[in-house]
Amino acid sequence: KHCLPYVAANAAQLELLEHACRRRGVRTLVDLGSGDGVVCVELAARLGCEARGVELNPWLVWYSRLSARRRGVAHLCSFERGDLFKANVADADAVALFVVPAMMPDLEKKLGAELRDDACVLAARFPLATWDSVRHDVHEERSR
Repeated sequence: KHCLPYVAANAAQLELLEHACRRRGVRTLVDLGSGDGVVCVELAARLGCEARGVELNPWLVWYSRLSARRRGVAHLCSFERGDLFKANVADADAVALFVVPAMMPDLEKKLGAELRDDACVLAARFPLATWDSVRHDVHEERSR
């Protein structure tokens, strides 16, 4: 089992994610380990895409829903409490990951098996070791 600490995405990371989504024409995003929901809320607001966050912490799920309402994108965002390893990602154009390195091999297997061939992974901080840049973007900007 992995422990995933909450670390908020910063403005530079959000810019990089936005540009990657625009470049790839993302319409449906899933954020695994969505924390406070800022990735989903911001990308929904900036791009008009549908965004779904999966987060284990119920307080962060509640906060994410509130943030989406306050930003006016609740109709585009959904947040669910759940284990990111059990989340359904089959409908996603892109999956955003802000996770620890120890989780990457297991996520690589999960995403390789479940994502469509034309879907991509937007990995913040750490790459998927065996995937090339056609399938994923890696953004190594550090938070705080």
